[in-house]
Amino acid sequence: MKCSILAITMGDPGGIGPEIVVKALQKEKPSKHLAYLLIGSRQVFKKLCQRTGLWLPFKTVQSVSRGSLCAGNIYFLDITRDSPVDGKIQIGKLCRENGRLALAVIEKAASLAKQGIVDAIVTAPVNKAAIRLVDGKFIGHTEFLAQRSKARRFAMMFVSPRLNVTLATIHVPLKKVSGLLKKKSILEKILLTDEILRRGLAIKKPRIAVCALNPHGREFGDEEVKVIEPAVRAACHKGINASGPFSADLLFHAAYHGKYDAVIAMYHDQALAPFKLVAFHDGVNVTLGLPYIRTSPDHGTAFDIAYHGKADPSSMTAALRFAQKAVLAKCSRR
Repeated sequence: MKCSILAITMGDPGGIGPEIVVKALQKEKPSKHLAYLLIGSRQVFKKLCQRTGLWLPFKTVQSVSRGSLCAGNIYFLDITRDSPVDGKIQIGKLCRENGRLALAVIEKAASLAKQGIVDAIVTAPVNKAAIRLVDGKFIGHTEFLAQRSKARRFAMMFVSPRLNVTLATIHVPLKKVSGLLKKKSILEKILLTDEILRRGLAIKKPRIAVCALNPHGREFGDEEVKVIEPAVRAACHKGINASGPFSADLLFHAAYHGKYDAVIAMYHDQALAPFKLVAFHDGVNVTLGLPYIRTSPDHGTAFDIAYHGKADPSSMTAALRFAQKAVLAKCSRR
């Protein structure tokens, strides 16, 4: 098996991203078939070391190509080697320079993935508002990476030991959700979820349940009958074990207790409120539909504790583990 490369982005340099990356890499070493490539600014990690004592001996590289890295090692690609940033970034604050660096790191990782040099990207948290000071059209990692890879269908999924949830719509106002729900798009989310459950989580016969949009389902609206139910039927016709739509207030309890392997939720907070209640520290954000694996911790930049040495790396560690497992599983099928 050839050496696969898993890229890791540092996130917002003013948040907890650099800290949880170092802590996670101290715990989660690359396998004998995999190399880690951390992309960021060395000055940021030096500042982290000065404030917290956290450090990891990286092997610095000037460039990366397929076959240039050796499995079992952690490498560092410094995108600011020729442009000093010390003093420009602001710890624990939203600022343009933080956003510029965070975006530059994501762009580099996306470019390496598009070239087929890296097999997966694990992204540390960014502050969207900071990046929008540089790129006003930036919505989030998911949309950015999908656009750069020209993915026609993609989805945001949240994975944990006891609850897995995929979003039918992502970052949109609630008043627009109903109009965005289409049979085709919901069917795509069911298909993508079934695929990752089989290939990424090794579940041979996934059981997928679909949420209703309205309280008590069809009692208070017609989206269930006109849109959601037809999507579920279409999935079943393709051989997928899908069911619903079910009222969300009962469905998440059933899924948490093992009746289903994944839930398709209609909007962001319908999924994330119950998910973060039960998996705040070990939840993983997975982007479905990309030509490579992408995972992320399920939390934000936590400016209030940045560079204090207090950040919990559990979600970042889980994101690394999931990405590594998925990459190795994908390689074994080649």
